[in-house]
Amino acid sequence: MIFHLVYFLTAGLAASEPELLERAVQGDKEAFGEIVRMYEKRVFRVARRMCNCDDDAWDITQDAFIKAMKAMHSFNTEYRFFTWMYRIVTNTAINLSRSRGRRAEVEFDEGYGGGGQTATADTTIQECNRDILVSAVQKAVEKLTPALRSVFVLRVDQELSYEEIAETLDIATGTVMSRLNRARSSVKSFVVAELGGKP
Repeated sequence: MIFHLVYFLTAGLAASEPELLERAVQGDKEAFGEIVRMYEKRVFRVARRMCNCDDDAWDITQDAFIKAMKAMHSFNTEYRFFTWMYRIVTNTAINLSRSRGRRAEVEFDEGYGGGGQTATADTTIQECNRDILVSAVQKAVEKLTPALRSVFVLRVDQELSYEEIAETLDIATGTVMSRLNRARSSVKSFVVAELGGKP
């Protein structure tokens, strides 16, 4: 990626994040390169949730950081950088999806279906059932609208509070709660139907 050289050149920096952000706002590209290094994995993870392949996720990640760098002069350092960055990543992913004439897909890993299970004697059957559940959840989330999907990803995957989600997406907290309830209801109904149960 275009930022790898910047990472190498800035590897020795020991500045704090607030200091780096202040410098980046003033146009310091080395400081911004260090911020990229700090956030690249997390931004990529969000991008990966909003699309269906690693290549697209890397493209989204790079495009989002380029947009952020160009707009860095307008960033208010009193706010969280990731909140601002997430909005850029989400919009970039949605725009990519629209440009291809299809809805963005969300690829969920096993983390959405794998917590809290106890060991059983027949681990093969357990893993099979778990894989089926994860697959059903993936399909359910893919069917959500971008608005519902964004809230769901931020809450379930990123574990942000309602207030943080509202700030990130620039919507009211009540809207966050409403969309999250609709998303959860839709996912639950789809998964129950997919697994042959009664909604």
